[in-house]
Amino acid sequence: MKLRLFTLMVAVALAVVANATNTNNQTGKYTIAYGDTIRTYSMHVPISISNGAPLVVYTHGYGSKTRWRDDLNAVADSCGFAVCYPDGSPDSRGYDSWNVGYPTQDCMDIDEADFFSHLLDEVTSKFRLSTVNVFMAGWSNGGDLCYHLAYTDPALFRAYGSVGGLMYESMYTNNTLTLPVPIIEIHGNDDDVAMWEGDHLNTGGWGAYIPVPLAVATVAAHNRCTTMAIDTITNKRDASQMVKRTSYSGSPSNCDVVLYEIEGGKHSWAEEEVNTSKILWKFFSHYLVDEN
Repeated sequence: MKLRLFTLMVAVALAVVANATNTNNQTGKYTIAYGDTIRTYSMHVPISISNGAPLVVYTHGYGSKTRWRDDLNAVADSCGFAVCYPDGSPDSRGYDSWNVGYPTQDCMDIDEADFFSHLLDEVTSKFRLSTVNVFMAGWSNGGDLCYHLAYTDPALFRAYGSVGGLMYESMYTNNTLTLPVPIIEIHGNDDDVAMWEGDHLNTGGWGAYIPVPLAVATVAAHNRCTTMAIDTITNKRDASQMVKRTSYSGSPSNCDVVLYEIEGGKHSWAEEEVNTSKILWKFFSHYLVDEN
């Protein structure tokens, strides 16, 4: 009788633990039906992650074979959030990308805001994640997408983190933010792909885009930030080169905007110069809300 009682108590305890954690903790590749297509994405869900845990969506660069960030997964493991890695769609040259207005994307009839809305519905349901504490971290073309979605559907994500991203002149001149949005940008000032000083004449072939500092300051102005602070942090690779951090704050909505300028930095995820994923998550964590 005592043995049966003990067994029952253990079973109840295990059931409580199972209910408090996400049992869908398998890292792997998944598919999602979207319109008349089948899209793919990968997931990193830390073991024993809590139900309702935050979600970060990472968007890859143009045609990039890097669809997985070990450093981002390591931060997810230590801080308790999941990471979704969706794959883009091919453009006219056959490269997977996010539709932000490149000349090669004229053939792409994809509403990225609509796609990500469907993706978030599926992923948060399937893996029992928060539907509120969702964030986007994008590199290169994926960083461009951060600005694109911030302007076209700002409520999709609670905050956006762009690395090596840019804002198009057409977006800058024809659109305005309808909601304040927190954005962080990490960018090398010697980037020869998404150029720090912008590309008004479209010499790079990506379309005309504005200077990176102007793109960031524009969001800060839309957010009605009232203060600006500048400091520096250590460059991991070369202590003689500065990493300048410009922080805009004081917004009535508390939506800050931050720019990391990496002196001499090229077009990269910048993990050699700074702890990119830790920086992004620290920024995102300021915008976590208690759903209970």
